[in-house]
Amino acid sequence: MKKVSIVSNKIENMSFPMKKKSDSKGFTLIEVMIVVALIGILAALAYPSFRDSIRKSRRGDAQQGLMEIAQKLENFYARNATYTTDLTQIGYTNVGWNNVTAGSSTVYYQVRVFPVTAGCALANCFLLETQSMGDQVNDPVSRFTLSSTGAKQLTKNGVTKNGWK
Repeated sequence: MKKVSIVSNKIENMSFPMKKKSDSKGFTLIEVMIVVALIGILAALAYPSFRDSIRKSRRGDAQQGLMEIAQKLENFYARNATYTTDLTQIGYTNVGWNNVTAGSSTVYYQVRVFPVTAGCALANCFLLETQSMGDQVNDPVSRFTLSSTGAKQLTKNGVTKNGWK
């Protein structure tokens, strides 16, 4: 029995060197894959909302463009006692559809002026209308109008509503 105790004492006193953890720094592949997956999920959720916000802000550019053209048409009317449907007479490049860029080189809306004679208290009235271009074609709001009487309308999902809200 003594031998057993001697052997057991030796085993107890022996130190087995354990493998030391390496001092390497960084991330494991699985950690990187988890982070990439989370970023992908967040981007998939956020991008459509971001794109809708951009489209909504471009609607303001169209409204601003309509107001600027209406102001120029009113100035033309004050000088000539009539409105014009030829936008080249008020500084635009085309007779028909003209680009609304609002300080950008990309065109998201075009505007054109129509003469209106029926239902207008003035002898000569106008109606401005936008047409969506580029990425704005995918916007649910497809058209804005502004008349010489100040009436505003928008067409959203095929339904025309009064006002621009």
